[in-house]
Amino acid sequence: MKCVRANLLAAELNQDLSPFEARQWERHLESCADCRNEMERLLVSLDDFNPALEEVQPEDGFTQAILDRLDPYVPGEQPQATETPDSAPKRIDWKKRSVDILKKVTIVVAGLAVAISLGTFVSPTFADYVKSIFSSSKDVDQGIKEAVKQGFAKQLDLNVTDQGVTLRIKEVLADTLRIAVMCEAIDQNGNKVDFDLLKPGEEKNRLQEFILKDKDGKPLFKPEEGGWTMRKEGDYIMIRQELTELTAKGRTLPDELTAEVHWAKLDGKEGSWKLTVPIDMAEAKRATKTVAVNQQYTSPQGLKIDFKKVDFAPSATLLSLETQLTPEVRERQKQIMKQNGLSGEMNPGPGGFQSFQLSRAIQDYKIAYELVDEQGKVVAAGDDGLLSDRDLSIGKNTIVNGITGTGTDEVMQLWHTFVPMSGDRKLTFRLHSVYTNELANFSAKLKPAQLQQKPVQAEDQGTRLTFSNFVMKTDPAEIKIGNQTVSGTGGVIELQAELAKDVVALDIWQVKDETGKEYDASLQKTSIRNADGTVSQQGVLVIPQLEKEPKELTVTYKAVQKQHRDVKWEAPIVVKP
Repeated sequence: MKCVRANLLAAELNQDLSPFEARQWERHLESCADCRNEMERLLVSLDDFNPALEEVQPEDGFTQAILDRLDPYVPGEQPQATETPDSAPKRIDWKKRSVDILKKVTIVVAGLAVAISLGTFVSPTFADYVKSIFSSSKDVDQGIKEAVKQGFAKQLDLNVTDQGVTLRIKEVLADTLRIAVMCEAIDQNGNKVDFDLLKPGEEKNRLQEFILKDKDGKPLFKPEEGGWTMRKEGDYIMIRQELTELTAKGRTLPDELTAEVHWAKLDGKEGSWKLTVPIDMAEAKRATKTVAVNQQYTSPQGLKIDFKKVDFAPSATLLSLETQLTPEVRERQKQIMKQNGLSGEMNPGPGGFQSFQLSRAIQDYKIAYELVDEQGKVVAAGDDGLLSDRDLSIGKNTIVNGITGTGTDEVMQLWHTFVPMSGDRKLTFRLHSVYTNELANFSAKLKPAQLQQKPVQAEDQGTRLTFSNFVMKTDPAEIKIGNQTVSGTGGVIELQAELAKDVVALDIWQVKDETGKEYDASLQKTSIRNADGTVSQQGVLVIPQLEKEPKELTVTYKAVQKQHRDVKWEAPIVVKP
């Protein structure tokens, strides 16, 4: 085709033109034979679809449900006649013709659409999903993409200009577990502003506030209840406010919200960019199903678990639990802390922080569990005990959705989120393990200059360790030491460990040189679960504050983490009719 306006053909068929653009396009068709012929060809090709597809029979009422969701046909303005009736080209109602054919095709492939996504009914058009910034971002989690596919994201075009920079709100996601908006900024030359938040030494963009309010203007959150987060997504910035805690605690969300967005700095320019984003929560609330469980269990370690409920929301599945120790175990912990001079407060001075770390460690009990379907297949799993060790963690299909727990020494409230799952699915909660921490009293003396020629072996309560090859790292650039990539400066010691039965981690490392000076250290490792259930670890012990190679080092760790599998508890998640 030779017409420069031919690119509007696809937009017209997708119904992407505004009413004004559509009227202009219809007028153009009457005077342009090229575009008219191409439009007719495309419509005929759609009209001549494979008759065999008509064998698909949708459920009763499905056809009408699809038709009811199609945008109504808006008649174009009648242009002024410039030719006599005999000489004027035959007028075709292109909008009505294309809508009729699109309806016909939609009805035929309805069964296929249901197979692809259960969100077809609430999705405005597949084109909206494809155009969504949320769905096209590689870093957005699968839950958000699923919610967008089901129609819980709305495209916007809100903008405000100050200091020659225009802020635009392009899209908003409304879900009962999180609210998210996508922003972009354009400078006075039409270039997109770089939202890079990680450049050292400069703050080119500053978000002053992001506040959710109900229709009466009352903030949804108190200042102490947590705030928003933001992350760069390509040329855009995504601002998120998690609603996890509100939903977990059963607080009723308003049907209507507004998000007040206020940037105080963009592209290095101080100013004021304020926009108010309307948010309709009604559809997300209707799509969220809450299932009460209220089942309890006490483990052999004295951990009481209360499984409260499950919320099946468009963008995630939320499990709400509470844990607390029995009075007997709590009293035993107090005696251990007293005997070892440990304090629950962070006291100043030598050993103050380590004392606090150890007291928190021995009071910390964590759990791992699985969600299984009717066939016994694990569809999701949570593992709080091994969050930092992906090699051993059983975590599966989890979604980061704000804070995962809060509480006191007495009761901890846990909120774990997973990929979206149907509320009608029959699932069972199965406890996998309980984690505890115990004090350790391990130490090994090493001579760094001799380690490469003569590795040092040590043993602690069934755990066997081998230290070898000391490296004094003076260049902060990344290098490979052993099987780990290490950055920064300091001392590095290679380490191989065969952990004792039930031990999965060695924690709170410290080294002391020949002068008595102490240094904190951290273990970078790769873990392997052996056939007998024990754990092998290979990695490096990094001592970042070390400035020169010492003559001697005394290496210690103060705590070990144990995983207890002697738990047996299942709780069905029953959806009541």
